[in-house]
Amino acid sequence: MPEWARRLSAGADPALVARVVRLAAAEWVHPERVRRALAARLDAGRSTAAAPLIEALEVCGAGPLPSAAAAERLACRLLRLGTKIAVVGEPGYPARLSTAWPELGAPLWLFVRSADGRVPHGTAAVAVVGTRHPTLEGLRTARDLGRLLAGRGVVVVSGMARGIDQAAHTGALDADGATVGVLGTGLDVAYPAGHAGLRDAVAASGGLVSEYPPGTPPRPPNFLWRNRIVAGLADATVVVEGRARSGALQTARVAAAQGREVLAVPGSLYQPASRAPLDLIRDGARALTRLDDVFEVLGALPPPAPPRGTQTPFPGVDGVAGEVLRLLGAAPATPDRLAAASGHAVGAVLAALADLTARGLAATTPRGVVAVGVPPEGAGDG
Repeated sequence: MPEWARRLSAGADPALVARVVRLAAAEWVHPERVRRALAARLDAGRSTAAAPLIEALEVCGAGPLPSAAAAERLACRLLRLGTKIAVVGEPGYPARLSTAWPELGAPLWLFVRSADGRVPHGTAAVAVVGTRHPTLEGLRTARDLGRLLAGRGVVVVSGMARGIDQAAHTGALDADGATVGVLGTGLDVAYPAGHAGLRDAVAASGGLVSEYPPGTPPRPPNFLWRNRIVAGLADATVVVEGRARSGALQTARVAAAQGREVLAVPGSLYQPASRAPLDLIRDGARALTRLDDVFEVLGALPPPAPPRGTQTPFPGVDGVAGEVLRLLGAAPATPDRLAAASGHAVGAVLAALADLTARGLAATTPRGVVAVGVPPEGAGDG
């Protein structure tokens, strides 16, 4: 047994880990093909233990297996990234996700980058998801919800995409809580570009997970497959904003199929970003009319942590400027929208924007004000 298999294991039998690495190195291996290759076995009610499933995949004939040398090259790449491998049915595989296996889409393996090589389980976990192109109100809701949940010890799960996802992750980090980012790429792929700091912070606080090997680029189908993992890692899914036929809507429907709670934030009938939550509420999802509504579906939790005050990612930026900075992102925002989202008068917001611009933290564009060098919760991917 190669030494690298033992070092990569998150608790699984190293022999299984070695076989997983060889499969993952094969170009034909993709979640859809894996599912198709195993469908007959699963539909027949045969064993769902890892070893026979891996064997079935190895002999399915969908493509050649790479050489031992190719597998070792992939293993070395994973080790350099600080990755561990969790295998379904084996120690170290996330317990919540395992209950979605196999009928509802849990992956056969996961690549995990975290402080201890495992995905945090916590007392409860909630997925907070939404559009890449949110409103300021949506961003504020996602970040405040992430902060509230993490402050009560709830693990916040999302997809690391721009917009609502990153706002939820950042809110959890504000509260020094645990948050898990599920990627639709390899763990080494910088996507969305320019957000390495947030990715590193999420990995340190909770973890980054992916079923794709290093080097896998951001292809649209990968993110749809990712969504079943987001839902499967959580007890409940909250859709903050999303358009019709969005990835957030798909995540919620997968969560419902997995028997998990689904909540949605109601919004304006005239706002495209409200379409997915409104459709979910129409179809029976619970409306999240107050942030702490989410606790009613989670059961008993520890008492809330003491208030920490307004958090900002830059020392010395507080008050109105700190609140405005928290709302700014890559999407241009006008002073009146910032005033509505922050609850401050337009004059106070204009003064705060002047201060932030002078500090080099904001810049004015023809369509509004954008953040400069601010952690990415205010950007517009999911």
